[in-house]
Amino acid sequence: MKKEEKSSDFQQHLKYSIRNIGFRKELYIFIENLTSLISAGMGLSEALSSLTEEIKSRRLKAIIAQLQNDIEAGTSLAVALEELHILPDRMTSLIRLGELSGKLNENLQVLVLQNEKDRMFRSKVRSSLTYTAIIFSFTIIVGFVTSWFVLPKLTEVFSEVGADLPIVTRMLIGLGVFIGEYGYFLVPLFILALLIAFYFLFSFPKTRFVGHSLLFKLPIIKNLIKEVEIARFGFLFGTMLKAGLPIDDAMSALPGITTFSNYKKFYQYLMEHISEGNSFQKSLNDYPKIKKLFPISARQMIVAGEKSGKLDEALMKIGRTYEFKTEETARNLPIILEPLLLLIIGIGVAVIALAIIMPIYKLVEIF
Repeated sequence: MKKEEKSSDFQQHLKYSIRNIGFRKELYIFIENLTSLISAGMGLSEALSSLTEEIKSRRLKAIIAQLQNDIEAGTSLAVALEELHILPDRMTSLIRLGELSGKLNENLQVLVLQNEKDRMFRSKVRSSLTYTAIIFSFTIIVGFVTSWFVLPKLTEVFSEVGADLPIVTRMLIGLGVFIGEYGYFLVPLFILALLIAFYFLFSFPKTRFVGHSLLFKLPIIKNLIKEVEIARFGFLFGTMLKAGLPIDDAMSALPGITTFSNYKKFYQYLMEHISEGNSFQKSLNDYPKIKKLFPISARQMIVAGEKSGKLDEALMKIGRTYEFKTEETARNLPIILEPLLLLIIGIGVAVIALAIIMPIYKLVEIF
C-alpha cells in the first residue's frame, strides 16, 4: 500500500512539474500586467478581458476566462484565485486583504515587488552555479569522448606490441574497452541516471531534503543559500507586514516561501510560537539550530524592530543588507571555484597523459 502511495505521489509530482514548466513565469507576468492595468484606472473585469487578447497560452487563457466569470458572478478575486490553486497562500492572502481594505492596487504592487525579488534571488543562485555546471559537464563529456574513441585505438596498439603496461594504463584501457563495447547503452543510461538523481535530490518533495542537506555541507554554496533565504525572508515578510497583513497571516505564509526543509521547519516553529504569544526574541533564542540558519546580526535587527514597533522596517533592512551580500557572494563564487575546477580537470588530464606517455617510453626501450 505504501509503495503504491509513493509511486502515485511520484507520478503526480512528475506530471505537475512537467505541466508547469514555464507556467509560473507566465502567471507572474500576468499578475504584473494586471497590476499595471488596474493602476491605470481600469476595472478588474475589463483588465482581465484586455489581457486575454495578448496571451497565447491556452491554459492561462482558460484560467483568466474562469476568473472573469467568477468575478462577474460576484466572487472576489482572492476567492476565485484560491479555488484555482494557482498562487501561493501568501499571495492570495495579500490580495484578500487588499480587497477588504480597498487597497487592492497597492497590494498587487507589493506582489509584483515580491515576485521581482524572488526571481532575482533565484537568478543569482542559478547564474553562480551555471559556470560550475558547465565546467563539470564539459569535463564529463571530454572524459567520455576520450574513453569511447581514443582509448580503444590505444588498446589495439599496445596489445599488438605485447609490452608490460603500467597499472594506470591497464585501468584506462580496461575502461576504454568497456565503454567501446557498451558505450551506446551506457552513455544514455548514465545521462538518464543523472537526471533521475537530480530530480529526486532537488525536486521531488519527499526526498529533496537529501540534496538540500548535501548543499548545506558545501561551505561556499551554504553561505550563498543562507544569504538568499535571509534576504527573501526579510523582503517577503517585511512587505506583507508593511501592506497591513496581520502578523499571524504573514507568519502562516512563511513556510511557503522556501523549498529548504530546515528553513521551512524553522518558519513553522516561529509561526507556532509567535501565535502562542511569545516574542520574536524568545522564539529565536529557543530554537536549537538558529545559529546555522540566521546570523546574530539578523536576529538582533529583528528583536530591535519588534521592541521599537518597526518590525516591517527592520525586516526590509535585513532584506536589503542580505541582498547586497548575496550579490557579492554570487559575483565571487565563480572566481573562488575556478581554481578548484581547474585542479580537478588538471588531475584528470595528467592521469590520461601519464597513461599514454609511460607505455610510449617502454615501446622506445623495446625497439
